[in-house]
Amino acid sequence: MKLRRSAVLLATLCLALGASSFAADNAYLHIVQGIPGYDVSKNLNPGYPVDILIDGDCLVRGLSFGSASGPLSFASGTYDVQISEANSLAPCTNTAVISAQVKLEATDSTTIAAALNGSGQPTLLQFADNLSPVAAGNARFVFANAADAPTLEATLTQVGEKNPKTYTVTAATGAEAATSVTAGTYLVQVTASGSTTMLTSEEIDLTDQSATFTYAAGEASNNSVGLINRTVRDVF
Repeated sequence: MKLRRSAVLLATLCLALGASSFAADNAYLHIVQGIPGYDVSKNLNPGYPVDILIDGDCLVRGLSFGSASGPLSFASGTYDVQISEANSLAPCTNTAVISAQVKLEATDSTTIAAALNGSGQPTLLQFADNLSPVAAGNARFVFANAADAPTLEATLTQVGEKNPKTYTVTAATGAEAATSVTAGTYLVQVTASGSTTMLTSEEIDLTDQSATFTYAAGEASNNSVGLINRTVRDVF
């Protein structure tokens, strides 16, 4: 193992980390699996689990569509990323379907997403995680369009309120956008910009002084778009 990389798996998607728990001299990497198997081939497992090799180390194994892994901790630098269909007997040995480089800077938190491009081919998208302070009583909602889809709109509507507030966030293909909302529970509904056709909808909790990163993944043309959510608490 190279000395410049610690590459330690610190948490999974189910663990909501506090921003203050990140060490100041490290870079942190989250990985999102946004490729549904049936969008690659009708013969593949819809979950399409993948293995991820970073600079020669098999760091993630069997990550399925709709799941996320991380954070992984690295020294600053540029890393080679190889993503392949999972091999349970010999992880990270199948031919890579995505080969890319990712540049990581100390103190930054970054998310990479295995996704489909406009031609339906696997590609890697990179997003910078905004962990700047969130004011008390509020939450940050970050919407990333990692889907094979045009510009998407996420509409957030408060749940359980007499006069519910509504917020709209628009993200171009491969880009992300953020908004500050009143902390609470929201119904998130995603449509293509300018369309009323619902692509996906779900309820999420946006807790006080947290940052929630929501990735739209899948393919709009066959209604496989879903949301992958990750929350960081104590962003102050």
